[in-house]
Amino acid sequence: MKDNCKRIRQLLDAKAMETALDNMASAVSELISSPENVLVLGMASRGIPLARKLAERLSNRYHVEIPCGSLDATFYRDDFHYRKPLATTEMRITEMPASVEGKTVILVDDVLYTGRSARAAIQAILDMGRPAAIRFCVLVDRGHRELPIAADATGLSVKTLANEEVRVLIESVDPETAVYLVQVENV
Repeated sequence: MKDNCKRIRQLLDAKAMETALDNMASAVSELISSPENVLVLGMASRGIPLARKLAERLSNRYHVEIPCGSLDATFYRDDFHYRKPLATTEMRITEMPASVEGKTVILVDDVLYTGRSARAAIQAILDMGRPAAIRFCVLVDRGHRELPIAADATGLSVKTLANEEVRVLIESVDPETAVYLVQVENV
């Protein structure tokens, strides 16, 4: 965490994250009727490694290869033009191993906050076709919704204050695997 924030406490360590993912996989398995028509999509950026882990668990559970892809819905955000400009205006990550048409899409993100990223990702999916259903999974729900978006499977729910954030760290991207509650310092 190189930005201006102070760690308040650790919410999950690596082992607890794996347990949360196991619980999310169990919850997802109750939501899907046919594993052959499932597509797991991770939202950029830390939703992608979480989606891979979830797809692996579902594949092991059903003994069927569950395809997993990634989605960058940055340009679908309703606040895109008001946000800090990006270094590049190209889509960063989008990988579709299968069509969304008629599939149950399991959309995975690391943190659910206002709901705007989830809404943008849902719109991006709908622009690609008509899925049978979209199910939303998040590792951490921190509250403060601005849109009527709810997760179908959640690893952890935590109440946060306005000056607090949840930071998910995953070793494939970060130096450690953990989830922290942090206080954002004014710049």
